[in-house]
Amino acid sequence: MMRTREWIRRGLILVSAVFLLATTPQPQAETTLTEALIKAGATPEKYMLHHGSRMPNSISLKSLPHQVDRLAKDFGLGTMHKAPVAEGLRWTAEGTWGRNLTVECNVIVDKPEDAYVKPYLSIQVKGHGRPDEGLILARDHMIQILRQYHIQPRTHFSIQGTLSKLTDSYGQKDKTIQQVLTRLGARKVESMNTDRTTSVSAYTPLFSGGLVTKGGEMNVQAAAKVATDDRHVILTLGTPIITIEY
Repeated sequence: MMRTREWIRRGLILVSAVFLLATTPQPQAETTLTEALIKAGATPEKYMLHHGSRMPNSISLKSLPHQVDRLAKDFGLGTMHKAPVAEGLRWTAEGTWGRNLTVECNVIVDKPEDAYVKPYLSIQVKGHGRPDEGLILARDHMIQILRQYHIQPRTHFSIQGTLSKLTDSYGQKDKTIQQVLTRLGARKVESMNTDRTTSVSAYTPLFSGGLVTKGGEMNVQAAAKVATDDRHVILTLGTPIITIEY
C-alpha cells in the first residue's frame, strides 16, 4: 500500500514538473478507457474525474473564505470547512451529483503568510461500477463552472477494475498491460516495475494533448497490480495520468 501511494505521489510530482500540452481529454476518452478495461477482462469497480490547477488570479486571503463559499455553492456542494494541513490551509466541501457520483472540492493555500495568494483548486468526481452518460454530463457541468471562474479545465480520468478470471497473476499483469496498449494503439514511453506491480506511461493518437516527460510525450497510463489474494490482477487506466490509488 505504501509503495502504491509513493507511486501516485511521484506521478503527481511529475505532473507539476512537466509542461502541459493540453489538459482536458476528449469526451470519448472516458468511453475508450472503459472499453479497454472491459476488453482486457476486468470488471469496472471505481472511477474518478479530477481537475487540478492554480486559480488564475491572486486573491486576498481575507476575501478567500467568501470566494470558496461561492465556489462550493456554484458546484452544488455543502459548506466549506477550513482546516490547517501540512501544505498550509485547506477548505473542503463535499456533495453528490445524480445517483452515483460523489464530488469533493478542495482549495489549498500553500503560502498562508501572504496577503494575496493563488490557491490550488482540486475537484474530484467519483463513481462506482461502469461509467454511464451521467459522468459525461458531470464532466461538462464541471467544465462549465470552471470556465465561469476563468479557470482552464485540466481534467484527468481514471478507471479501475479487477480481472474476473483466476490466473497466474504474476505472469498475467505484464500481458494485460500489453493487451491494453495494443488496443489503444499506444507506444510505451516510460515504465516502472516491481514483483507485484507494472506501471506504464504511453502515447496514443486516440487522445489529444498530454504531457512531455523525460521519456517523451505521453497521454495515457496503465497499471496492473497483483491483488492481495495473489490470484487476481487489478487493472487501472488513466489519461493523461492515473490519479486514483492502485
